Amino acid sequence: MPAVTPMATAAGTAGVQNISAIIPQFDSYAEQTFNRSSVPGMAVAIVKNDTVVYLRCFGVKNITTREPVTPDTRFQLASISKTFTATTIASMVGNGELSWDDRIVALNPDFQLSDPWVTEHVTIRDLLTHRSGLPAYGGDELQDNFGYNRSEIFHRLRYLGLTGEFRSSYAYSNIGITLAAEAAGKKAKKTWEDLVTGRVFVPAGMYNTSARFADFATSADHADTYPTVNGTSVPGPLQDDDVCSPAGGVSSTINDMTRYARLQLNDGSIDGRQVVNASALRDTHTPQNIMKYTGTSITLYDLGWETVYEGGHRQFEHGGDFSNGVSTSITLYPEENMSVIVLTNSFPNGQALKKAVTMGWTDLTYTGVVQKDWYAIIDQQLTAALKPGVSVINPFEAMPPAPADAKPPKPFTTYNGSYTQDYYGTIHIVPNATGLLVYPGHSSTPLFLVPYDEDTFREIESGTAVKFTFGSKGNDDHVWINYFESPGRNGTFLRVSS
Repeated sequence: MPAVTPMATAAGTAGVQNISAIIPQFDSYAEQTFNRSSVPGMAVAIVKNDTVVYLRCFGVKNITTREPVTPDTRFQLASISKTFTATTIASMVGNGELSWDDRIVALNPDFQLSDPWVTEHVTIRDLLTHRSGLPAYGGDELQDNFGYNRSEIFHRLRYLGLTGEFRSSYAYSNIGITLAAEAAGKKAKKTWEDLVTGRVFVPAGMYNTSARFADFATSADHADTYPTVNGTSVPGPLQDDDVCSPAGGVSSTINDMTRYARLQLNDGSIDGRQVVNASALRDTHTPQNIMKYTGTSITLYDLGWETVYEGGHRQFEHGGDFSNGVSTSITLYPEENMSVIVLTNSFPNGQALKKAVTMGWTDLTYTGVVQKDWYAIIDQQLTAALKPGVSVINPFEAMPPAPADAKPPKPFTTYNGSYTQDYYGTIHIVPNATGLLVYPGHSSTPLFLVPYDEDTFREIESGTAVKFTFGSKGNDDHVWINYFESPGRNGTFLRVSS
């Protein structure tokens, strides 16, 4: 069994339980939970009173080479990156360079949303708290499916419908965080990647942390990623999130993340150096927007962080997930001056694992006993959420089997051509031997369509509908793609005249 490094705190430290007494229980629980998860690799650390009281690495960073995870193995953090964006902007707010309520259009005159009034009034605070009115995850498909760069996505947001009430709704927005970061970078006259490096990574002593994908991918000690398919971890492609790096592109090690936790818990100070103004950093831990209320707990979004009140306790947290095999979390317990960090290289099993490990530590801290089989509970919740049509993770229901009297399609060449709309831009449809290939935007990875019933096709991966409509003499020909139909944007593309 790998060694546990360094261990103890003195008996009687703040908190319900004696930390040094519960660490052996936690270590055993973490190991057992990891072993049942099928996740290839995990790193876990506990920080208490400015000291790393537990740090252990589990499993491997690559299932082929079997190289073990080390304290200096880089993991992609995914959405934990949002907390770094907030911390960086806090450093500018603390210096008087920015205000949380500075308007984005004043910092970036090219900024434009579909509503002119919102365009003129939306602020850094609005974007960092997901209350701008942008639809949940709007813009993500422009990166993931269409291959657009950051500036191209920013331009296309003027065609994205606002589905929420400005400043009185909540909808998680990666592109909103990136807009705020880009505005801060323009103010500082630096790229975002250089800004976060100079304001947080370097002064905090996080020398194995980066906001650039290439730094992660080329590192000799990085964790490869593994989606879970039918209970088995399979190699997945690394997720290049440079386009939305402020929202998901940071990578780091468990060693560096313990320094980040210390910085957050110590009001922006580490090793006697004030990296971020204390008052501005506290702003990032201050609730701004309600996410959910269950009757026994409430979760609120702060500035790049979440605050959870449950069981009489308060914690600040953020998780991160990539479907290709990343799941991470950081949780701060401010009253206990304590943090737990969990990094894994798998999804969705990694999500069940990280949450179960964190909940186990929370239970042990406040009660001395792990209260529930958290892994089983969370795994069951994830299984339900991954069913087609249930959640944002898998929002589309697959088509039923084709009718018995289904008609054949027209010759595949009939559907060949380019189709366009303002928000998504242009798609190119070309025939092959068995169906149609749809190339969205700049992407060289097509969607595969197979015949279903006459001019309706089925998209193979999602099992959803694609319907062609033909006008008279080729006028107003269009295609509707269910896969691209989401709040604030529609899946209809008009054929471009040849």
